[in-house]
Amino acid sequence: MRSTVTNPFVEIFDLIPSDRIYIQNAFEKITYGDVKLSISLFSQQYSYLAGKNCALITYSRFELAKILPLIASTANKIFLQPRCLKEEVEKEFYTKSCIEYVINVTDFGINATKLSDVNHAEDLEQEWLLSTSGTTGTPKLISYKLASLMKTSKKDLTKGANFKWGLCYDLNRFAGLQVYLQAIASGSSLTISESSDELSDSVKMFIDKNVNCLSATPSFWRIILMTKGSQSLNLKRITLGGEISDQTVLNSLKKHYENAHIVHIYASTEAGVGFSVKDGFAGFPLDYIGPSKSSSVELKIVNDTLWINNDSAASAILNGAIEIDIAGFINTGDIVEIQNDRVLFIGRDSGTINVGGNKVIPEEIEAILNSHPNVIQSKVFGKKNPILGMLVNAEVISENPLNIDEKKAFKKELLSFCKGKLESFKIPAIVKFVENIAVNESGKIVRNNE
Repeated sequence: MRSTVTNPFVEIFDLIPSDRIYIQNAFEKITYGDVKLSISLFSQQYSYLAGKNCALITYSRFELAKILPLIASTANKIFLQPRCLKEEVEKEFYTKSCIEYVINVTDFGINATKLSDVNHAEDLEQEWLLSTSGTTGTPKLISYKLASLMKTSKKDLTKGANFKWGLCYDLNRFAGLQVYLQAIASGSSLTISESSDELSDSVKMFIDKNVNCLSATPSFWRIILMTKGSQSLNLKRITLGGEISDQTVLNSLKKHYENAHIVHIYASTEAGVGFSVKDGFAGFPLDYIGPSKSSSVELKIVNDTLWINNDSAASAILNGAIEIDIAGFINTGDIVEIQNDRVLFIGRDSGTINVGGNKVIPEEIEAILNSHPNVIQSKVFGKKNPILGMLVNAEVISENPLNIDEKKAFKKELLSFCKGKLESFKIPAIVKFVENIAVNESGKIVRNNE
């Protein structure tokens, strides 16, 4: 039996009033009391999973949220496996994390497949395993303790009764798990949309279920603001993360949701939750750099790159590697610059475009394009060129539909708009007007140089 494994996760549910809503979607509602009963029944029916290392796979965010407390009540390791892992990466992850059972969750129930047997040490603390997105290379496998994952979660059950969270992230990603853990830590409800849902349907559901707290990437927020009916969301709290929160998107959210408390959060799967910014401005105050008097997070800038030391970071990197210096600082790969008393994010070092030997950061150009009053969203990427190596390309969503002549005129206007703000080699060589810009399962813009 799993008596040697500490399980603070189940204790969270024991404290929450049984009649509160745990999760819901447009068709189903589950209370915290339902979960407590399910945990008891699950431990009897699947007793052979007690103390085992389990990979958990499902194609539904709602089904994952439904089964997660049951698996967490008994397993030793829980690998929240994303659906998109390549077979060779999956096998390597299973080996490195000593996975014993693969649990597939479908509409028809649970299918647990045994892979191996592992000799477990005594008095183990439960591990939660997450995969990085792998957008800039092979995904990494990261191990966390629950206490680190929940260190920044507010745990006031009285106030939590008034918060109703909406989930726009995949639950098996760090950002989605953070929203989930914040909801249960305070005994709040979580309304879950699926990645396959039309956003207009998700927005309608959030309105119908009185969702008042919503977290998403800046790219996803721009799409929400484009969606019919989104201004009817009665939001108390808005959080942004995963990408650069530029001033344009922050201003747009403040304009549309005047009563909402807007926070952008710096976090990553490897480094954990670093810090939050609540003053409504892009970047963060310069005095965040250096030892902190109010938190365990320390920041420094080395060669224009942000490094972070965080005691709630991952407990282990089971597969892959990250750059850590002798003092324990993690290289975030985020390029920053100091302007007056503010540190501004410029972009990711791994995503730069080489134009004739010059380094071009897509996010820097997007921030300029997005600041144009008639641009809703943009995407910048590189396209191979035999002379310059790469050319800067941009896809742009215009606020209004454009005919052919209007597109030509607006393109000239945009290029002129960029000239006073960007060096010549950074100005897009090609501008294409599109209706949609794809985001991945993490809510981030899909960036594939061509």
